This record gives sequence, structure tokens and C-alpha cells, in this order.
Amino acid sequence: MKVMKYRVDFIPFSETIDLSSEEKVSYILSKVVRNTILVLEDGLSHTEELDLIEKTMSKIDYTKFIGIKLFSIEGGEDFKWSKIFGRGNKTKGFTIVAPNEAVSVIKDKRGILSIRIAG
Repeated sequence: MKVMKYRVDFIPFSETIDLSSEEKVSYILSKVVRNTILVLEDGLSHTEELDLIEKTMSKIDYTKFIGIKLFSIEGGEDFKWSKIFGRGNKTKGFTIVAPNEAVSVIKDKRGILSIRIAG
């Protein structure tokens, strides 16, 4: 069995702010097909999530790329993840997009998110 190597990129809002929805989806998919797990500060709209899933389906190759996992975490008054990106905005959430086989994610009752990276 071949061991896969994955990279995790934390993408700040400033990286995607000037992209159209279509460009943003293409940007994300181009990275994920190269075994990159993305944590997007800006997150995705519901329309962008649907577009990403649709474009992913057209790229599936069962020998090289079998799809994505997509997790959107919404912020709130006590949301602290924004500190990773160096901002004080506590109301935004974030989105994780990863190759399907790369991760398993568990969110417990307290809201703690655990990500296990395969490989």
C-alpha cells in the first residue's frame, strides 16, 4: 500500500477576497487534487459548496482522485479560530476542504473538532 503525504494550508481571507466564486472553487480544487488539505478563513457560501461538489464529481478518477470532504464550521461570539489568521473577528467561521481519503473528522458535543490525517 502506497503511503500518501498530505500538506495542510491555512488560507487567509486576503488570498481569496478578489476571486469570483468560480475562481475560488477552481483555486480550491486545484490544491485539493494535489493532496493539500485547506483550512479557509473565508469559508464557502452554500452556492460555492454546491459548485465545488459538482466540479469535484467531474474530476473523480478512482486511481488518483476519489473526491473531497468538506466541513464548514460557523463562528459565534466566542469563536477563537480567527487568531490563527491574526485577526480579531470572532464571528466568522471557516471551511476545511480535503481529499476524501486524507482525513476523518469528528466533532463532539462541546464543539471540539478533531481531524485525523491518513498517510
